[in-house]
Amino acid sequence: MKKIIFFLIILSIFGSCFAQEAIEADDTPTVTASKGGYAEVPPAKRPKPIDQEKAQAAAEKDETPEDEENNRNTIRYGLPSEIGTLLDTLLKNDDPRYTEEIYDLFQVTKSPVIKEKVLKYFTKAEDPCLEDYAVDLLNDPYDENNSVVKATFQYVSAVKTKAAIPAVITLVESENENYFNDAISTLGDIGGPEEAMFLVEYLDRDDLSDAQRQTLMRNCGKMHAVETWDKLVDILDNDDENTFVRMYAAESLGLMEVEKSVPVLVQHFDATDPNLRQYVIKGLSHFPDVVEAKATIIQGIRDEHWKVRQEAIRTVKENKTTDAMQYLIYRAKNDSEKLIKEESYSSIAALNTDDGNDFLIAQLKDKKVADGTKKKIVEVLLKEDHAGEKDVIELAKSVAKDDKRKDLRYAIAKEMVKNYKSSYDEVAQMYLESKDSTTISLGLDMYKQKKSSSLEPYVNTIASEKKNSANKKRAQKLLGIEEETEEKKEDAK
Repeated sequence: MKKIIFFLIILSIFGSCFAQEAIEADDTPTVTASKGGYAEVPPAKRPKPIDQEKAQAAAEKDETPEDEENNRNTIRYGLPSEIGTLLDTLLKNDDPRYTEEIYDLFQVTKSPVIKEKVLKYFTKAEDPCLEDYAVDLLNDPYDENNSVVKATFQYVSAVKTKAAIPAVITLVESENENYFNDAISTLGDIGGPEEAMFLVEYLDRDDLSDAQRQTLMRNCGKMHAVETWDKLVDILDNDDENTFVRMYAAESLGLMEVEKSVPVLVQHFDATDPNLRQYVIKGLSHFPDVVEAKATIIQGIRDEHWKVRQEAIRTVKENKTTDAMQYLIYRAKNDSEKLIKEESYSSIAALNTDDGNDFLIAQLKDKKVADGTKKKIVEVLLKEDHAGEKDVIELAKSVAKDDKRKDLRYAIAKEMVKNYKSSYDEVAQMYLESKDSTTISLGLDMYKQKKSSSLEPYVNTIASEKKNSANKKRAQKLLGIEEETEEKKEDAK
């Protein structure tokens, strides 16, 4: 009897364990593919508060105190062409001061051009204030201008409007050529595991075109859809597969950031097709700390095909691979392709090593180096702002009065204007004192950035010239001097 009771107790304990395991197994979440359908439209909302720091930076670019009010009036009352030109400028200057007026304009405009530009404006700002419009449109885009629909997809991607997912899936399934690629790309940007599973299942269809499969390849990786890893490896390994599909499969394997992708990608770096080798580099770029990946990328800098070299050079820049410096310097000196030389200069400056900076500065000083090359070196040194500022200033001063080197003179000024510093004032003074009108105009561009008091007398001299010119009018405007018209001259008499 005791043995029977003991057996029943043991059975009860094991039964409980098995039951618990069964419960835990049942509780394990399973990923199922998302479905298309009508997307619920989010409630309307106003724009985000204005970024005051950006607003101040944009205000400093105004030429007159009236510019801000004039811009507001253009948005309120201007023609679509006038508003469109202004919106382009605001986008370029990253100017957030008019978001409220632009939002209100969007609610009433019928112009497809204005709709597209406003969507781009709020896309750049990543402001979700137009989510209600965007989701509503993607539920039924068929009567809207294609450029507006495209801008809407881009907006939804930028602000991560997950509410749009059912509508986007419906547009994928519709296979409408106008929307398919944008819908897949948007799904890659805003989707999660469920949307990844939708793409995995969609990838198995037999009726997809090569172009459609290429788009799916890219976005499987973008969504980190590791569920597709085996399938993508099979596609990459298939020599009979479309080359572009294999290329995007290689890129997607990298985008998944699964380390087991590295040996698979490295294996294909000996492919005869340079396009595939280029995309192997793209895939390997996502593993900056994996020795095998890094070594292959560095070898890509010496690949016979320029596309592969370009990709490798860009990758070592992005991954801050300073081990590649001597390869970059060699390519900058010796490559037969101008494009590769310029990419090398850009990467050398970005990596900011002593060897690299010394090389760039030596090139600036070398009289045998062409001015076209020096333009690029000035550009990358000033952009990265690690080294060479003093040497660029000396070069600018040396060409300020040398009319045989006007192109270099102009190029240096344009680069200085992009991120103007007070240390450039001496160069600006020389430009303002020039007799060449383009040089003077560039000097005024430099003055406009910070309006240094030390430069004001030279701008005033230009504003006081007897002969009328575009530079004179601009100098007067920058100094806030009211232009003297013929009518006022008569009144003065």
